[in-house]
Amino acid sequence: MQTNSMQTNSTQANKLFRRALLASSISLICVSVMSAQAAELTGRVVDNRQVLLSGVQVSIPALKISKVTGHDGRFVFSNLPEGQYQLQFSYAGVPQQKSDVSLSSDQAMGDITLAKVESGIEKLEVQGQLASAGKALSQQRFASGIVSVATTDELGQFPDKNVSESLARLAGLSVEPDQGEGRFIRVRGLAPDYNTVTYNGTQLAAPESGRRAVALDVIPSDLLSSVEVTKTIAPEQAAGSLGGTVDIKSISAFDRSHDFYSFSAEGSYNQQQSETSPKVSGLYSSIFDVAGDKDALGVALSASYADRKFGSDNVETGGNWEIEDEALAKFEQRQYQISRKRMGLALNLDYRPEGDTDYYLRTLYSKFTDDEVRQSVLTEFEEPVQAGTDSAGELVRGIKAREETQTISAVVLGMQQQLADWQWKAEVGASKADEKTPFSLADGQFKQEFDEGLSFSGTDKLQLLAPESAYSAEDYELDEVEVADTFTEEKEKNAKFDLSRELLQSWGALEVKAGVKWSDRSKVADETLWLYEDLEDAGLTKLTLADYPMGNADYGLGRFGPAINPGLLLSELSTLDRDDYLDPVESQINDFRVDEEIKAAYLQGNWQGENWQVIAGSRFEHDQRDAVGSKYDATTEEFSPQLYSGSESHWLPAVISRYSLSDQTQIRAAITSSLVRPSFAQLAPAFVLEEDDGDIEASFGNPALEALTSTNLDLGVEYYPDKLGVMSAMLFYKDIKDFIYATDLAGQGEYEDFNHAETFINGDDATLYGLELNYVQQLQGISEFWDHWLVSANLTLSRSDAQISWFDDGELLTRDIDLPSQSDKTANMAIGYEDNSWSLRLAANYKSDYLVEVSEFDDPAYDLFSDSQLQWDFSAKWKIDPAVQLYFNAVNLTDEPYYNYTGTRAFNAQYEEYGRTFAVGIQLTNW
Repeated sequence: MQTNSMQTNSTQANKLFRRALLASSISLICVSVMSAQAAELTGRVVDNRQVLLSGVQVSIPALKISKVTGHDGRFVFSNLPEGQYQLQFSYAGVPQQKSDVSLSSDQAMGDITLAKVESGIEKLEVQGQLASAGKALSQQRFASGIVSVATTDELGQFPDKNVSESLARLAGLSVEPDQGEGRFIRVRGLAPDYNTVTYNGTQLAAPESGRRAVALDVIPSDLLSSVEVTKTIAPEQAAGSLGGTVDIKSISAFDRSHDFYSFSAEGSYNQQQSETSPKVSGLYSSIFDVAGDKDALGVALSASYADRKFGSDNVETGGNWEIEDEALAKFEQRQYQISRKRMGLALNLDYRPEGDTDYYLRTLYSKFTDDEVRQSVLTEFEEPVQAGTDSAGELVRGIKAREETQTISAVVLGMQQQLADWQWKAEVGASKADEKTPFSLADGQFKQEFDEGLSFSGTDKLQLLAPESAYSAEDYELDEVEVADTFTEEKEKNAKFDLSRELLQSWGALEVKAGVKWSDRSKVADETLWLYEDLEDAGLTKLTLADYPMGNADYGLGRFGPAINPGLLLSELSTLDRDDYLDPVESQINDFRVDEEIKAAYLQGNWQGENWQVIAGSRFEHDQRDAVGSKYDATTEEFSPQLYSGSESHWLPAVISRYSLSDQTQIRAAITSSLVRPSFAQLAPAFVLEEDDGDIEASFGNPALEALTSTNLDLGVEYYPDKLGVMSAMLFYKDIKDFIYATDLAGQGEYEDFNHAETFINGDDATLYGLELNYVQQLQGISEFWDHWLVSANLTLSRSDAQISWFDDGELLTRDIDLPSQSDKTANMAIGYEDNSWSLRLAANYKSDYLVEVSEFDDPAYDLFSDSQLQWDFSAKWKIDPAVQLYFNAVNLTDEPYYNYTGTRAFNAQYEEYGRTFAVGIQLTNW
């Protein structure tokens, strides 16, 4: 059993947790001197068409207190002294509205219609892009911390085909693509594993074996109402993110003032594969009377299904260059055909009986199936060669065919109650994710050797130069076939309790809040691999590529030649006993289980003054980690168990403030703490020990890694004009400790006699700093024509500094690098037009190049980079009548490729083209 001397003893940590909990309770009790009986004031804010408005700030200046309406448009003031008050309502793009109220007992104001004057007529109707922008800007403006928000319009639509691409339009955010589609979100240049994804506050499990990051394209956007990215984490929020926490908000029947249904159907066309893909989705919500309580039960149900057919053409070297000689050792051409199916379901229930008690149930089920066929041609030169130089070598035609299924499910059950100036909330949640790839063709290889005639041409799009026999199926012999069966499962369950009390004083309002949370997470990975070789000796007679015909591959980057039929190949292998070909090492060494139990407690105060809002407090988290894996000693051909148990604890203080210079301008400042736990790939306790001609080599994970921690500083200013819009500038700085990176420990400590000992360690410090600029503006006041236009643009400039170290013959060496996945520049621009019938938008997304990985510790010339990308998209919607809308989307208008390079752009690491995608659809609603 391994232990980590640097980690806090579990018993001591439990004592610290109990002390933190006791301190929170005592502090809350100390401020809880019961006040005199007072009144409660409630209401709901709507527009002219009774659309519920979220993000409206409702304030009572005389008491220096304010609330922000939720998705249901509601606001609640509790424990107000009796008297005459003036309420002020503030919303993006609308002049401040005022209303007088006389309080002598609990009072419900009913619906308050927010309006603005246009051409002498008071009205406010939120539609399309303006609806999304108004809700998002209002939520951002009145949030206590720094947030970015993507919301649906009044018809429940996001402006992009999936959530990650909608988020990529926001300041400081960019997308990490897969096969030309946005999947993972990077916040302020930080890799997706440095960010947390939650569903209504419950952390989602991740289906991929080595990652904590959740791919947002797995979750259909039709099931959601908004996505909020918090960049300054308050003590009440769970730790686990360095860049930001992405919280997915699901739909609720109480988000609308009436019964609602929506149905959409869409067909899309991908130019790369000349394929058409269907998509359908539906949404229904209604509010019912229950047991004499009027409008007490809300039911919302949504479903979505899509079958996207697409593909890509690829050529990559994997960095196999001799940089000084400009010579290439090998490269591979790939052609992908993919069918990606998504199914999503969400059922959400809300029960609000008379009184101030809410019960809620949130559910999510998402299934994502990738059916992928990959044809490849691998060219291996006898010696590294320069472009155009003749060489001997080998061509390997390969086939991969697999159906990979990922599922994510989540359930959140909770209740909250308001008792005078007290509020408490109890919640339990669970999430499960898995990834299955049953008995898939991982790699089938057909080889042909050449004594001469092999070479290449080009730089980014490499071309194979070879004799005509390179394209003859009869000349390729079946060499080996690898078949794999993989399974990954992650489960997370949690329970939390929050208690708060709001106190009104002459100097403002103070909310004191404390809470506890328990969560348990487990990750299990299992892989079984079969390696079929020496197939002629096994009795197979179909031993050339010509025995598995599939015509010529449709490859857009040059001549490719014959494709391999995966079905015929698997059928031929089925005549053999698979147990004879089991690979015992690979079938065990990648299996692991990691369990994490986290106990947390926090205490925070939220003070609102006339112009100030300040949140201050601290969070305590204790993490107990247990891991199980295997060690394989190739010198003895024996396995032994790898076990680990350890713990660590962290205090995470924070101060977050907002100061209003005027009704339109506010300053934000924050000092916060964050932590990110190592990825499961880094923690996996697998250990492989090998010896070759006296050289001892090892590669292994490190379950004793500590969490990366950071102290974060944020400072910025925001200006919200009377018209819909914002201008803002935000400075940020992150001081990162225990930066995790891959290294080689050979030559020191217990690895002194090793030639290689590759693993992950906590290393030196790192920093990230930058500037976010954001501009959004409805072009009102110029002329009636320009009143319909909305312009948005944002730019994030960032820099990072990190240092890695390694041992070379016992000598410690270091060099400076950028943080992986961190772009120095990310930018977005969109211009939109909106009237009663049409909605048009042209959008661009840009990110500069960034470091993908360090390939050679001692030579930066071999570092792998991802090239800059600029993608243009266009969307159009035509509202035939209030109930029927047609829409058209064009994605990747300029056919922007994905390009990785080694050291400099002249050395291809990966080049891939995806083509343009066009979609046409119709949406029906009861609006």
